[in-house]
Amino acid sequence: MPYERTQDLPRSQVDRYDEHQKEAFLAAFNNALREYGGDEHRAFAVAHAAAKKAGEKERRDREA
Repeated sequence: MPYERTQDLPRSQVDRYDEHQKEAFLAAFNNALREYGGDEHRAFAVAHAAAKKAGEKERRDREA
């Protein structure tokens, strides 16, 4: 099931992410869900990778 807002995401999946990472998670999850024909397991994996990458980019930007 695609999510419409970051507030709709399962708390257990995103509790460790900041708002920027949650937005990346949401977009990646919804895109992957469509791309992989509704495979939620795969969509969650893609979304977690996107959220992690968004957090790393945010840290690099602050350090620069």
